[in-house]
Amino acid sequence: MSILTKGMIANSVIVSAVETKDIVNRAIKIHNLSPVGACAMGRTLTMALLMGKEFKDKKDYLTVIIDGDGPLGKITVCADGDGHVKGDIENPVAETVVKENGHLDVGSAVGRNGTLTVIKDIGLKQPYVGTSPLVSGEIANDFAYYFANSEQQPCGVTLGVGLDKKRCRSAGGVFVQVLPNCPEDLLGRIETVMYAMDEMSYQFDHSTAEDVIKRFFGEFDLVITEHSEVSYKCNCNKRKIDRVVRSLGREEANAIIAEQGQIEVCCHFCGKKYTYDQQATDKLFDK
Repeated sequence: MSILTKGMIANSVIVSAVETKDIVNRAIKIHNLSPVGACAMGRTLTMALLMGKEFKDKKDYLTVIIDGDGPLGKITVCADGDGHVKGDIENPVAETVVKENGHLDVGSAVGRNGTLTVIKDIGLKQPYVGTSPLVSGEIANDFAYYFANSEQQPCGVTLGVGLDKKRCRSAGGVFVQVLPNCPEDLLGRIETVMYAMDEMSYQFDHSTAEDVIKRFFGEFDLVITEHSEVSYKCNCNKRKIDRVVRSLGREEANAIIAEQGQIEVCCHFCGKKYTYDQQATDKLFDK
């Protein structure tokens, strides 16, 4: 079970943290992720959860698209206001490269040229769309740059995924948002703490999100305001897949069945397969 914890410092700074080991392991199993794919996807899933829990309505929804020029290809992650997240990656088995310091080269795998796009559906006529260029491909820096430039929101982002071979040992992230009324001296102290928050993958090893927040921000006027469960959950269902099959048109659907014996649709986010034989297809189009 993964828990997201939020706190407030002096009514001026919002601190959110989430532990995501189980979520990353679920993504590894679904997508058969290589180690560098697990790190990139895990960091993006973690940040999407932190962003989604900022929504006021549980039905509000966001999509994050990281489209770099690295071998992993496009990463797409969706999250809602109720703590659910899911993700897909174009090339999940991209080769893993290790840097001289022993860390995985996530930046090269994602690519340092490209864009980070956030689409927020919050019940308005048109969704909000914000885009910024990638600055490192390391995910956390790219999100911090996005918030500063696309949403004019000063913040700190730190994300980490620790692996034992192809299994996630620990994972999580911290998201610090500075409110407009934050005093300069407090801002300086917060920035000092953020600079010291390295090796984030190890910070969540046998530690909860609350443990991590208190470890770094316990010296401040900190009040814990929320604990909530979060999970990897896909909202695909037969009704949605029915619409996909109907969009083929009856003639094309029958041609696929004639050639392959059935229509099979696989959800990219959870791997669940939906199959339609001739009888099921005829019933679908006769409705």
